[in-house]
Amino acid sequence: MVAVLRPGAPALVAAQIAVVSGAVYRFSRDAMIHAPTDDPIVIVQHEAAAHAGTLLETLVNAGLTVDVRQLHAGARVPSVGELGEIGGLIVLGGSMNADQAAEFPFIDRERRLLAAAVEAGLPVLGICLGGQQLAAAIGGRVYPRAQAEVGWLPVDIVRDDGLLSEIRSPFYALEWHAQSFTVPGEAEVLALRSGDPGVQAFRIGRRAWGLQFHAEVDESILRFWLKRDNKGVARRDPALHARLLASVAQIVGDSRLLCRQLVENFVAFL
Repeated sequence: MVAVLRPGAPALVAAQIAVVSGAVYRFSRDAMIHAPTDDPIVIVQHEAAAHAGTLLETLVNAGLTVDVRQLHAGARVPSVGELGEIGGLIVLGGSMNADQAAEFPFIDRERRLLAAAVEAGLPVLGICLGGQQLAAAIGGRVYPRAQAEVGWLPVDIVRDDGLLSEIRSPFYALEWHAQSFTVPGEAEVLALRSGDPGVQAFRIGRRAWGLQFHAEVDESILRFWLKRDNKGVARRDPALHARLLASVAQIVGDSRLLCRQLVENFVAFL
């Protein structure tokens, strides 16, 4: 399924409602007037439980046309030939891993797309699995962790960058991954977690970034992840699972602020 969200005519409405992946978002008339590009921002979504959350809401509020490619619903990874027709590319997370191309054929196609997008200088943002895929596409290494990293955890900014502008260091973000990644020397490492070798944020070229953490989570995403518990948190650390459940409102609220700033910064590069 491909869901395309296009801003309505500003003269006709004060607000529009967009629906995708079961969530409803509103965007204002003022935002539509100031959209930086008419070209669509393509979001690649791997599964229903890992939708774009606050990221989608914020892009739509900026007046941008957003083209969501829902691979779990039958859409295909965009072709390299489409890159000239889009304004930016965002690749989301998922419960699959970057080394499971035999089970998920889209992984190799997506990696080639990301490499081509970087080569073309297109604005790119990879989140969790998407960040790992971007790292692998430029020659980095994705590796399994000894133990999944899950929690509301501090992240240190180690290099100034436009994507992280106005974000205070350290900031807290939701981590939910069983694999981490390194990046090659030509990439700039932007954020790390103290005592952990896995990269949390990096930039390659002028306009392509990979993130390991999840700033996009809304309440529907986080509650489902805690219920599914595919990283075994309730079994391994029931106290952590209970703390996360008790902190859903706070995590979602703080993540919303972080996501909005990241998206505002990303949009400035379109």
